[in-house]
Formats: sequence, C-alpha cells, structure tokens
Amino acid sequence: MARRPPSETQKAERAEQLEHLHAQIADKVANLTTSGQWQAWLRVASRFHQYSFNNTILIWTQRPDATLVAGYTTWQKSFHRQVTRGEHGIRILAPVTRRLPKLKPDGTPVLDDKGKPVMATQIVGVKPTSVFDISQTTGDPVPEPPRPALLTGRAPEGLWQSLASLVHAQGFRLERGDCRGANGYTDYTSRTVKVRDDVDDAQAVKTLAHELGHVLLHQPTTDGAPVCRDRREVEAESVAYLVTAAHGLDSSQYTFTYVACWAEQALPHHKEGTTIADVIHTTGNRVLKTAHQILDATAAPDNTQPIGQALTEAVTRNVAADRTALLLEEAGSPVALQAAAISRPAHQVEVSRSSLRRGSSPAAPPR
Repeated sequence: MARRPPSETQKAERAEQLEHLHAQIADKVANLTTSGQWQAWLRVASRFHQYSFNNTILIWTQRPDATLVAGYTTWQKSFHRQVTRGEHGIRILAPVTRRLPKLKPDGTPVLDDKGKPVMATQIVGVKPTSVFDISQTTGDPVPEPPRPALLTGRAPEGLWQSLASLVHAQGFRLERGDCRGANGYTDYTSRTVKVRDDVDDAQAVKTLAHELGHVLLHQPTTDGAPVCRDRREVEAESVAYLVTAAHGLDSSQYTFTYVACWAEQALPHHKEGTTIADVIHTTGNRVLKTAHQILDATAAPDNTQPIGQALTEAVTRNVAADRTALLLEEAGSPVALQAAAISRPAHQVEVSRSSLRRGSSPAAPPR
C-alpha cells in the first residue's frame, strides 16, 4: 500500500508534540539524577581512579570481564573489601609524581607574590603497579550504578520492518545476534547494524531505532568536528524515545536512565555551570530533525493519524504522571514514590561488563 505523506497541519501538530516530549526528557532525567540511588553511586564512583586509555587496554587484555577496578589499599580502606587470597593483580602503569617549580614558556620559574617559586605536582615517569577487579575481592557490598530496565512485550506492528528498511536505505546491513554485552551496535567500517536476538520485540525495536539514530546522525565524515560519544548516545537514545512514542511504544523506563548516564558523563566536556538539562537541550534540533525524518518514512500506509494519536497519548500520559506525583508529594502521601515511579521507575541495576571507565559518573549502560 502507498504511503500518504502527512499534511502540513499534521506535520505542525507532530512537531509540537515531539518538542514537548523532548523537553520532558530533560526534566525527567534531571529529576532522576537527584535520586538517592543515583547520588549513592556517584559517591562511590568518585573514589575510583580514572584510568588512561593505555591502562584501560592493559586491564582489558588481562581481565576482559573486569567491571570495577581499584588498588589493594583502596579496596581495604575505602570500601572495606579484602582481595581474595591467591588472586593475581592486573598490572598497569601508575604515574610517578614530584613537586617541581612551575615554569613559564621561557623556562623561568613562576613566582608568587612573595617572590617564591610556585610549586606544582608533575608527572615525571611511570611505574608498574597492580590493581584488582571487584570480582577478586570480598567484603561489604558496593552500591551499583542505576541501570535501565529492558523493555518487555510486543512492538508496534510493522515498525521493525519500517526501521529496517531505513537502515538498508542508508547502505547498512542489519543482523541479529550476540552484541558483546550491549543491546546493539553500529559498525561504520563494515556498515553493519546489529541487534541482540535474546530480548523481547519491544526492546529490539527500541534498540533498532537507537542504532538508526546513530546511522543518520553520526556517520564519520571528513568535514566538521566529530561529536563526542557522550553526546552521540544522548542524541541516539532521544531519537529512539521520540520515534517509539510516536508509534505508541513507551520506552521511558529505559530511556530516562540511559540518557541520564551519558548526560552525566558529558558534563565535564561542557563549560562550568552546564546542567544535564542543558546537555539535552543542545541536542534538540538534531534529535527533532532526525525523529521527523524517521517518522516521515514509518507512517502507517495511507494513514498518518495513528502517529498523531500516539504522540498525543504519550504527552498526556507523561504530563498526567508528573501531576499525580506532584499532588501526592505535596500531600505527603506515603505512596508518592510509587506515583513518581510512573515517570521515573525504580530500575533494576547491574554492573556493566563492557565499561572500564570509572570516575564521577555512573557507568554507561549498553544500548
């Protein structure tokens, strides 16, 4: 059946609804990252050393399943955990530092207001040292990062096929199978999009929409600066949320936690004072343009009204959830957290085995 393009009125209504949903991503993600569970993890994550790229490779080659890595003393003193007897350390390179005078470009020392050299800690070399993964230790439990819960159930009829057609139209091959710990990935070199085959249809479609966002937004080009990974993930998942919402599939239980993880990691790359909401809003034009591009190609044959209805229902559902949570919270109701969970559900947590990057933010989740 032929696809009838949406009318100008329908396009305008859809644009307004998508903009409303995109604004809600920022609001809900900002609220999520103030939760007690999230803050508990941030306090833990701040104690882990941020490893260099070379050390990340060293860790991966020696222990590919490593998740949380720290030194012997750090495990003991900061986390009250003991390295199990007989465990072999993961060898990495630790910096050797010294306090040396800070120098000007001409080689002369920088002096303070009293005429004394200003001292600074500088790396003068490296030395081998050992660290241990959490799986090599026992003791007190360590709070885990909030993780998005996989979607369950059926996907909207025909949406997988429509998204797959767009992937093929961009010159990419679509596969199902093992994704090495992720829910999906896009390989620009082999021009392959892969989605894991052991999840429900709803999750598979959401992941495919995410990967299609990468295909349309993030293919490497010779012109223009590349977008950092944190922003790429925020953009792709936001596109997936808007597209699935337009087709009547609510992926908020996955999207908000996923976007929060990556938006948190994007903050250090922005100027001081930037908030998570700012990070999400800066992606708005690209996200909305891509969502419209996908929805123009995935509208139901001869009928675009179902998408408009689904968007309206999605916006109404999210607004109603926010109002209900607010009213109960103001009333001091003991079920306020349950109402808030409509839009910010309590997510199942698990430690990512695919991420070794540790610092001041939660571990990035698989797609």
